[in-house]
Amino acid sequence: MKPFPIIISSPSGGGKTTVVERLLKKDKSLSRVVTATTRAPRTGEKDGKDYHFLTEKQFLSAVKKGQMLEWAKVHVNYYGIPKKSVDGLMKKGICPVLVIDVQGAKTVSAKYPQAVKIFILPPSLEILKARIAARKDNTQNVEVRLKTAKKELKEIAHYDYVVLNDDLKKAVSDTAAIIKAEQLKTHRNLKDLKQSKVI
Repeated sequence: MKPFPIIISSPSGGGKTTVVERLLKKDKSLSRVVTATTRAPRTGEKDGKDYHFLTEKQFLSAVKKGQMLEWAKVHVNYYGIPKKSVDGLMKKGICPVLVIDVQGAKTVSAKYPQAVKIFILPPSLEILKARIAARKDNTQNVEVRLKTAKKELKEIAHYDYVVLNDDLKKAVSDTAAIIKAEQLKTHRNLKDLKQSKVI
């Protein structure tokens, strides 16, 4: 199979991180691309595993050197994807999973037309607001994030798939089914099939 990037987006509190964590435990053909950020670590987060935590000076230096595939300032912090992380995984035959916002998804999909874009949809704005408010993170601004979420929801039409996250187990199962179907597409497997002389 020819590997391809998998882009997963949702508003803050939509459940994309949890869905991806469950997926990675089940499927070793996938690996999450660790995003770089200037925001402070949340409780339990580890540098290099959850995010590459950088100072603003370090981050902007990486941008200047062209080391970020895409980057953006979200709320008050910078987020970006190291290009070498994506390309490195695909060279190993692994599909890189990018957990990014709608702005980043547009940039990455323009550079990788073969990417598959999946939007994780929260059941309602009321539930989304409750999820954001319930986070034990004093850097969260509920109203700002809810306003951003409404803008992000308008971008769903630009995604290949949408998965409703009203039941976590089903959301994970639906997302896994999408990825498996994409991995089995003919055009992603032709080269391997020809080399094996099956066709």
